[in-house]
Amino acid sequence: MALIGSTGATFYLSQYLNGGKFHAVHVQNSTLTRGVAIRATACLAMGPGIAFIVGLGAGLISVLGYFYSSPYPKKNFGIFDTCGVDNLHGYPSVLGGLLSILLVFVDSNADFLVYGIGTQNIYQALAVVATLVVAIVSGYATGMLVFGNPESFAIVPDYEDAVWWIME
Repeated sequence: MALIGSTGATFYLSQYLNGGKFHAVHVQNSTLTRGVAIRATACLAMGPGIAFIVGLGAGLISVLGYFYSSPYPKKNFGIFDTCGVDNLHGYPSVLGGLLSILLVFVDSNADFLVYGIGTQNIYQALAVVATLVVAIVSGYATGMLVFGNPESFAIVPDYEDAVWWIME
């Protein structure tokens, strides 16, 4: 059901935002977001309607991310998200994490829940925050490691695979 929701949302919103035409990046990536968003909530009991809504939300937030937020860091900071990681994994995982906080109320007697409703919800929220902190810090550290010495990239021609890959 989540796949149906994300696919429907993706196709509808993609053509709506792009003057009646589909955008290939939206279709190939945003339809997959349901798996990211549903994973955080998959262990909790939910009906097909909630799964559909999770997929719908994931598809919507992903397409909106590609359309609105992807151009912003590129234009203002020169940061390129060439693989759409933010929109395929980032936003849908935050959505799934936030939904897991709410869905604890629906399935508060699940075997794997260690704490009562209030405490469990706080731990779910802390896990979302901790995940974001680790992602931001490790992403920044990786960027600094890779791009810390810009002169090392000055001698490499743009888009030349043979510089970094074996070409046989």
